[in-house]
Amino acid sequence: MESKFILVVLASTTGATQCLRIAAAMSERLGQKLRLAHTEIGPRSILLPSQEQLSEYEVEHLAERERAETEKLRDIVAEWTRTTGISAEFDLYKSDQWRMMRHYRTTASMVVLAAPHTQPIGHREALRAALLRTRHPVVMVPPAWNGGFGRRLMVGWRDVPPLRRALASFKPFLAAAEQVEAVTIDPEDGVLDGARAAIARIAAGATYRGIASEGRRTAAVLLEAAAAYRADGLVMGAYRRGEILNWLVAGTSSRLISSSSLPLLMHR
Repeated sequence: MESKFILVVLASTTGATQCLRIAAAMSERLGQKLRLAHTEIGPRSILLPSQEQLSEYEVEHLAERERAETEKLRDIVAEWTRTTGISAEFDLYKSDQWRMMRHYRTTASMVVLAAPHTQPIGHREALRAALLRTRHPVVMVPPAWNGGFGRRLMVGWRDVPPLRRALASFKPFLAAAEQVEAVTIDPEDGVLDGARAAIARIAAGATYRGIASEGRRTAAVLLEAAAAYRADGLVMGAYRRGEILNWLVAGTSSRLISSSSLPLLMHR
């Protein structure tokens, strides 16, 4: 049986270097190999709001763009391999990201990818495919992130199954972090006690605090707290309301994903 590996989805050149850097640190911590994947998106995988189908010119331009992006990614990976000495298989698909993720349903331990809203059209579904369909834990990396990873972790505490699964999946990183802080927004009585009970056995030196939102959205308060803490990763549960409700009405998960300036460690 094939050993589990960390899957790095390279949707485009945007954020690829940052994803590879963080994935390498994760590989060292978990003792797992890396595997890289990229999909060349076909015109049938793209739906534009302004028209029913792509024109002949747009189809030709899309194919050229996809081929060029693949070659640029190969160059980035080759340079990364040369400088780090890390070798990883590079899988190339010609379909869409939902179909691509099915290939790794039972073989990937977790997925590393760039923030979806920063990617070209047609390349923004890998995160939802990983979280909602294949149920992998995901580390989402903002392309502008140039900090470290895993030294100062913040936990966005809410006692729900997705967050519990995130704590279990990212336990090796929480246990190895120099500092861990659990934050809950507008806490009710006993909430921090629940956080201590869940986290203390993973990160013995973790600290806990509640923050009043004062009418602001939870995502904004969490990101502000993470910046003040100088966190290099935010552990969180994602899409606890399910796929349909989060598609209809953006919740905290969607806002964090679209706004985060630091890596998000997520599980559904």
